[in-house]
Amino acid sequence: MAITDPDIYEMDEYRGIDIFVPGALVEREVDGNRLFRVLLLTGAGFALVIAITFVMTIFLVAAGLITIDIVSFAPKFAPWAFLILSIASLGFIVPPIFDARRRDMPLGDIGIKSDSPVIDVLWGLLIGGVMLGLNLIVSYIINTTIGIPDDGTSNMFHASDPMELVAWVGVMFVVVGFTEELLFRGFLQRRMEIYFRSKNKNYRFWALVITSFIFAAFHLDIIGIPVRFMLGVFLGYLAQKRSYSILGPTIAHGFNNAAVVILINMGF
Repeated sequence: MAITDPDIYEMDEYRGIDIFVPGALVEREVDGNRLFRVLLLTGAGFALVIAITFVMTIFLVAAGLITIDIVSFAPKFAPWAFLILSIASLGFIVPPIFDARRRDMPLGDIGIKSDSPVIDVLWGLLIGGVMLGLNLIVSYIINTTIGIPDDGTSNMFHASDPMELVAWVGVMFVVVGFTEELLFRGFLQRRMEIYFRSKNKNYRFWALVITSFIFAAFHLDIIGIPVRFMLGVFLGYLAQKRSYSILGPTIAHGFNNAAVVILINMGF
């Protein structure tokens, strides 16, 4: 619930906020009903992204930017088409922002804040580099052990020209990284942590693990769950370390994704 006397944990996050100013309330208590609604809103964000993707796909098919192979039903993307489609990730941010506004809470309550942006960025780059290294190692082990055939998914990220590659890097930070971190770390994990805080001394651990698993499962890739769970743990830990400012996790997330896209375009 939203209250006007935040405890020390919240005071560290919201020092300087006049608690009598509209929009300055902060959420420090989450019961089972509230957590259920938060989970529903998280699912609604995912459903919204799917819906936007479906509508955008129809338009892109009509425009001839996406064609469907008659035999395999595999989509073929024209230059910039898949990049345009990735904008659908903006649907992730609608439910948490709507919820914050409806409950008269500041956007800082869902992670859009930073007391030390330079430090957040540096932490993001450091964790992003570690994530990238482990991502490549674990992905290599999984691919060589299981022997997953190439389904052509990586071809979607092939840029047709340098400008498209630059656009991909920007989208990975500004769209994909930001929207997913706002929903999963700033909104869901933070409330999961508040919920467990009065129930378990290891509340941060459980919030981190459960949110990371949900984050991995939402990507709808069974083979990729171990890698994405691992990445979620790093991102969630950074969010905890930085008092749930999502700037650092956004930079780390964007750095990892952008580096993967660059490596794909370099032929790795």
